[in-house]
Amino acid sequence: MIFAFLQEEDLYEIDIPLKFIASVGTRVHGLACWFDVLFNGSSVQRWLTTAPGAPTTHWYQIRCVLAQPIYVMAGQEITGRLHMIAHNAQSYTIYLTLSAKMWGPGAEQGGILQTSSCKLDLKEPYYRMSQPQPYTMAQEQQPHQLLQAQDITIHSDDLEEP
Repeated sequence: MIFAFLQEEDLYEIDIPLKFIASVGTRVHGLACWFDVLFNGSSVQRWLTTAPGAPTTHWYQIRCVLAQPIYVMAGQEITGRLHMIAHNAQSYTIYLTLSAKMWGPGAEQGGILQTSSCKLDLKEPYYRMSQPQPYTMAQEQQPHQLLQAQDITIHSDDLEEP
């Protein structure tokens, strides 16, 4: 998304349609997000990124964890929507919805979807304090060796649509 010609009001609500093809059969627990910004000055260009592996900033990456995982097979299409609404705390509330057609016998009849969603306030103190601390990866360590599971309690009243 390019914001070079937008007005401030255009950033009050951001709606991003999502479409992925699963490369393996798995449970999808959510979506990880980050951003890159180019400060395109008249004499110098500077990039700011919050991508995994980049130097840590105070913005971090975003973990949008679904209320319930969705199950997909390799080659299956996952669709959804990431809807961001600005609020008075100079941040966003994020609403994520992901869906996948059911797989297997009878799935073609009616196009039944499995859908899951979540709501996330980026200024909520627990979310901000639960971010991982920066680390350096040893040369012999592979990234998948550093992954850890995390349980997050989801309350049903957190899942209201805007």
